[in-house]
Amino acid sequence: MNDPADQQEFLLRSLEDLEREHDAGDLDEADYVALRDDYTARAAAALRTERPAGRRPPKRNRALLVIGALLAFAALAGVLVAQSSGRRDSGDTATGSIDQSVTQKLNEARRCFSEGDAECAIERYDEVLADQPGNAEALTYKGWAQYTLLDDKEAALVTLLEAATAHPDYADVHAFLAVLFARSGLLSSAKTQLDLLDELDPPPDLLAQIEGLREEIDRALAAASTSTTAG
Repeated sequence: MNDPADQQEFLLRSLEDLEREHDAGDLDEADYVALRDDYTARAAAALRTERPAGRRPPKRNRALLVIGALLAFAALAGVLVAQSSGRRDSGDTATGSIDQSVTQKLNEARRCFSEGDAECAIERYDEVLADQPGNAEALTYKGWAQYTLLDDKEAALVTLLEAATAHPDYADVHAFLAVLFARSGLLSSAKTQLDLLDELDPPPDLLAQIEGLREEIDRALAAASTSTTAG
């Protein structure tokens, strides 16, 4: 399994299987934590590994992909943070509600994010997570802040994978992972995230922001497949 995209997909499936085993009580906490940390570290390492030259899409299609990803990134960074306050699943899914102090911290984090203040936003999200480790919005948007505000791709990947594993039904995390994977050249993994997103019946505004990204990914994957066959 030398292709980073294949490694990413394998590790994502492994994380999902691991979460199911843990929830079913088939795995003790120590083993769960050790395996989860190992998988996320390997996923981060795979993200750093570039695709073999023979598997890259043609330059023109890579350029189109980058343009599409950048457009999706710009829209998501500004629009989704503001809209997350009204998202139906943004609270702690384990409890079904969040107390007033957590709500205030999330509102403050959104404000800091919209102003581009990474330190403030991440600090507020960490405060929420200290109170509610399972808060889907805080975990997901902390990862998005690490990526968009700090340009820390590895930290963002680990955080977003943790969010996707803990909250596979939270649409925003799959949108963010799709953008991260696409901008890293991991087209198959990006497409997988978009497919998972579709299964969740996500809000129309979220789909509208990434529809162009899907088209560019599909076009680049088709071109890569044609190039490989022709070679």
